[in-house]
Amino acid sequence: MQFEVFSLGRMPKVSVTSIGGADEQKYTKNSPILRSSFVIHYCFAGRGYFLGNPVRAGEGFIFLPGQTVEYHPSQSDPWEYLWFIIETEDMDFFIDFYNADKETGIFRYDFPHVIEEQFRALKRKTVLSISPLETLSIYLNILMRHSAPSRSSSMAKIYAVSAKEYIESNYYLHPSIGELAKHLNISQSYLYRVFFEEFGVSPKEYLSRFCMEQAKALLRSSDMNISQIAASVGYNDVLSFSSFFSKRKGCSPTEYRKRTRDIVGKR
Repeated sequence: MQFEVFSLGRMPKVSVTSIGGADEQKYTKNSPILRSSFVIHYCFAGRGYFLGNPVRAGEGFIFLPGQTVEYHPSQSDPWEYLWFIIETEDMDFFIDFYNADKETGIFRYDFPHVIEEQFRALKRKTVLSISPLETLSIYLNILMRHSAPSRSSSMAKIYAVSAKEYIESNYYLHPSIGELAKHLNISQSYLYRVFFEEFGVSPKEYLSRFCMEQAKALLRSSDMNISQIAASVGYNDVLSFSSFFSKRKGCSPTEYRKRTRDIVGKR
């Protein structure tokens, strides 16, 4: 038996430089301060305020490098939290993943008991440093626990982007929406909806536009004949390719090549 499991998208490079927590009021507040790190806080008990917005157990908040932040605990029910400081070149991926409120930076999650257990486990450690692999493992374990509802927006984007990348890698095969949906293990109707919401066109239209751009680039810059160009974008029949090209561009492939090269020659 042989099988293969596909990833739904690409995980950006990420490292976790530190993990920390606090459960005493004097350590769980910060006056307005300019932060240079990408930090994610998970509140697992009590209540507090981030930039004036209430945060309670089962919620967290994110702040970005260069952002001035202020946060403090509730006087009557002070919060306890765990934080992760991460380094990544793709902060948007994580912001989308958490589905945090764009105005407040606050997100919700449904496993505060897990965060508390991790907090207690780290608090019991007798060493102040652990390997980068261990800090990353702890964070990824937390990341994987986020429920489907909290990730629905980011997952929709992942499906759409994955479909787009599949089209761009396999355009010469002219994959149908059914094949794309099967590849991603989702329904055709769901794929159509998330793709259209993300890119403003259907998967079929995106494929046609991409094939067109590839053909135009080859006509402008290569010495391949029309049959070869047709085959390279998935058309074994030159007449079908010429018809496709003419309907979209208003001229034949041969005319397009002549026009673009005449323009270049006059410069």
